[in-house]
Amino acid sequence: MDIILYLLHIIQQLYQQNCFLFKFICKYIPLKQWAFDDSHSPKYQKFEIDELPRMDNFKQDWDWKDLLSYYKQRYGKEIKPIFRRVECDIPEACTCPACNAPVLYLSWNDGKKKSQIRCKVCQTHFSPTKDNRFSKTTKLRCPHCSHILVPKKDRKHFILHKCVNDKCPYYLHNLKKVDKKDLKEDYCKNKYKLHYIYREFQIDFFKMDLNTLPKNASSLKFRKFDANVMSLCLTLHINLGLSLRKTRQALNDLYNISISHQQIANYCKTAAICIKPFVDNYDYKPGTVQTADETYIKIRGVKAYLWFIMDAVSRSILGYQVSDNRGVVLASLL
Repeated sequence: MDIILYLLHIIQQLYQQNCFLFKFICKYIPLKQWAFDDSHSPKYQKFEIDELPRMDNFKQDWDWKDLLSYYKQRYGKEIKPIFRRVECDIPEACTCPACNAPVLYLSWNDGKKKSQIRCKVCQTHFSPTKDNRFSKTTKLRCPHCSHILVPKKDRKHFILHKCVNDKCPYYLHNLKKVDKKDLKEDYCKNKYKLHYIYREFQIDFFKMDLNTLPKNASSLKFRKFDANVMSLCLTLHINLGLSLRKTRQALNDLYNISISHQQIANYCKTAAICIKPFVDNYDYKPGTVQTADETYIKIRGVKAYLWFIMDAVSRSILGYQVSDNRGVVLASLL
């Protein structure tokens, strides 16, 4: 009994020493050298994914008839159509993009230039062309400063939007992490990802079939061999990493099983087809941090690209894709 009390006393002393050392390290040992490691360095900021932007919807739920009844009830006056001294040259199909008021309530706002129209009902000014500020029903805003994102680059499959506000807290926070020596160089800020960036993909992912199986998929109806032979083929070829011909030779030497290398390849393809739906639809419970990478493989002598995305903690493969090029479409399928 005295030994147990003695051990508990030692454990408490060690715990107090650990607490003292931890406080000493945090108070007196500078930790600035850890501030710019691989996970916090501004050079790796371009590999981080920013949060989604804010979306403002400008579509109105009311129209010009609702405004006419509101003005009449509130002020006791009725908004009459515009009295024209000359014939109206505004197209009859033109309506107010804000309240859908007809031509009777529209007039030119800039005289003889005739480049801007004014609505008498909602007091909105707009251009008669289709490419006006009402052509887009939604606008993207920076989630940090609520500044409207500006489209900078139009790629093949996405549009790159950027926050150009120099007072954005996201930009100022990233600017503080950059070394002052780099700021003295020309075009130094282009080396880092300082501003908020959002990529608006123009791909319809719902039209893509991710579970298409090959046409030459074989069944599990065994004729000459059974499931035990198939398990031996998978163990030697996949687990031990033997080639098809070495697997055939190992089965013949160890188990006296005469089988062709093509039959072993068919077994491996059939097993892969049966396991693929389970692997693709299994809930791996991924965390918040994920990593992605690509590698090169050869399929029958032809170079291909293999894309992987994994969980940073469990190292489980969450997605994969094989492609013949390094395009954005196939990489985004992950």
